[in-house]
This record gives sequence, C-alpha cells and structure tokens, in this order.
Amino acid sequence: MRARLSLLFGMLAFVVLIGPQTWSEVAADKKATPPTAKDLVGVWIGFDSDELTFTRLDLRADSTGFCARVSPADTILHDQGVHVYRITKWSVSGWNIEIHMSPVSNATGIGYVKGRIGLASLRLTIGGPENGGWKEEPFLHPESRMMISNQETRDKIEEAAKS
Repeated sequence: MRARLSLLFGMLAFVVLIGPQTWSEVAADKKATPPTAKDLVGVWIGFDSDELTFTRLDLRADSTGFCARVSPADTILHDQGVHVYRITKWSVSGWNIEIHMSPVSNATGIGYVKGRIGLASLRLTIGGPENGGWKEEPFLHPESRMMISNQETRDKIEEAAKS
C-alpha cells in the first residue's frame, strides 16, 4: 500500500512539474487559422480612430458590397451627409483584407482600402493621394455582435433600475 501511494505521489509530482511545460509547447506549435472570405460576409460597423466618422461596411458573398460613412449628428461634419461607396471587389489573404470601391453618392474618391482582420474585428486604412496623401482608420465589428451585446446590457440595466 505504501509503495502504491509513493508511486501515485511520484506520478502526480511528475505531471504537475512536467505537464504544464509539455502542454505549453503543444499550444505554442498551434497557430490561429486566418478567416476565409466566407467568415467575413455580413455587416461591419464602427468609428474611425478619431471618432468623427461612423462606417457601415456591407460585405456580400459574391465579393461585392457597399460602404457608407457619416459623421455623428452632434458634429458640424454631419452636414456633409452620408458618403456611399459601391464595393466592386474585396478579397482576403491570410489576416489581411483588400477592398476596391468607387463613390456612388456624395462621396470623394478613394485610392485604397486595406486592413487587418482580428478575431472579431476589422482594422481598416482608407486613403488617397490627394493633398499629399490622406488616410482614415475605421475599427469595425460585426453588427450582429454589437447589437446583441448592446441589447443584453440595455435589458439588464433596465431590470436593475426597476428593482
């Protein structure tokens, strides 16, 4: 009995001391799989890094779509209206996305749209050559993810306020 207990204790000590190193080595060998174009189909929303422009990006399964941008109603920039773009092609390469779009209404031309794909986000850079070059950087999230979380938190706050 004593020998079995010693053996069991020895095995437990081995697992505790060596096991975490082995598992971390296995985890280090695995890399996250980049999303496919199919994973990105849908509506993405968010603001530029300066928080002065809201973007709605509608990526369609046929590699086309639309993009609309507007400044918040509480800024003077809102008077410029909504800028709408037609996405003629978008593609994914690893963790990168490239989007080709042209103005539809009340929109200035865009030289390029490229970005980095996160686990549940798109960090884009939109730019053009005019005036020595310009760029804007919207940070977008899936609309469904934002709406569900917003509704759940709103409901819980309303519930808390009633009690």
